[in-house]
Amino acid sequence: MVYLDSNVFVYAVTHDPAKNSKARSAIRVLREVEENTVHGVTSLLTWDEIGWVVWKLKGPDAGVATAAAFMKLRNLSLSTVNLAVMLRAQELIERYRGLKPRDSIHVATALLAGEREIISDDSDLDVVRVIKRVGL
Repeated sequence: MVYLDSNVFVYAVTHDPAKNSKARSAIRVLREVEENTVHGVTSLLTWDEIGWVVWKLKGPDAGVATAAAFMKLRNLSLSTVNLAVMLRAQELIERYRGLKPRDSIHVATALLAGEREIISDDSDLDVVRVIKRVGL
């Protein structure tokens, strides 16, 4: 399994893969999840993040459609944001200065799911020493 940060989904939807290598990488990763060659996990928080970004960039209809497609992605485990996640996120944000709240939720979710790698284009995660960031 591998944890997928929300920007993996965002790149796949908001960038032209013919012009953007990160979009191509994101699409490849999501295809591997769909084909069950890689088991992906992410937070339900990702639904909000990708829906909102696409809503802002491409309009409400596109945001809603993208959020719906996310929920239907095969072989993707969706982890809930619960008290355990939030307590771990709080620990992380206190330990790693500069870590943003949403990023701490993603890292906490990954760790509680047993993941030690997160696919993300967010270099802010590099301050976190308990997880390895793999860029797009």
